[in-house]
Amino acid sequence: MTKRVKPKSQKTKMDQIVEVLRDAVLMGEFGSGERLLQEELAERFNTSSTPIREALRQLQAEGILEHSPYRGVQVAEVRMDDVREIYMLRAVLESFVTRLAVPYLNNAYLEQLRALQTQMREHLATNEMQSLRKTNYEFHLLIYEVARMPHSLKIIKNLWAQCPWDALYVLPGRAPKSLDEHEQILAAIADQDAKLAGQRVQEHIEYAATALANFIDE
Repeated sequence: MTKRVKPKSQKTKMDQIVEVLRDAVLMGEFGSGERLLQEELAERFNTSSTPIREALRQLQAEGILEHSPYRGVQVAEVRMDDVREIYMLRAVLESFVTRLAVPYLNNAYLEQLRALQTQMREHLATNEMQSLRKTNYEFHLLIYEVARMPHSLKIIKNLWAQCPWDALYVLPGRAPKSLDEHEQILAAIADQDAKLAGQRVQEHIEYAATALANFIDE
């Protein structure tokens, strides 16, 4: 009898749980140092402990979670040295992917990005920082997904998840400046200037990294 092979695109239960938990860390549902209990997660995902255990191991391997002999599995604590390196890697990789994405970012995508930018300004005006953070993530990921670079996209998501307390949250006055920088990115995309769009994204991330380092060093 011929053995049936699953299509490569079919995701296992463990893969699905990894994606949901990674996004939950990215969106701030689980904060730095927060414990993740297998029993609660098994109930949440309506599954046995085996795929939960495998998913937690995968996220530990990615550096998003860590294991402590006294606290069990928890969201990895953020260290400033790690933050500097993460922002440096993000600046290089996200700039590169943006340049590749620009030729595919047609008017329909541009309208989606502008709609997200409008939502972010509304969230800022009403001080809805959690919603602002979520929409900011959607704004950036929309650009990177269009580049059709799945391996790079996975690395970018992992880098974001390893620094979940992003600059929009902790830096006074950073959010409005960040949105102004988004406008510069949008202008370059509208002009189909891939090199400038990549440069604007790199500057955007580097500005945030510098402001965050200065804030912590004060």
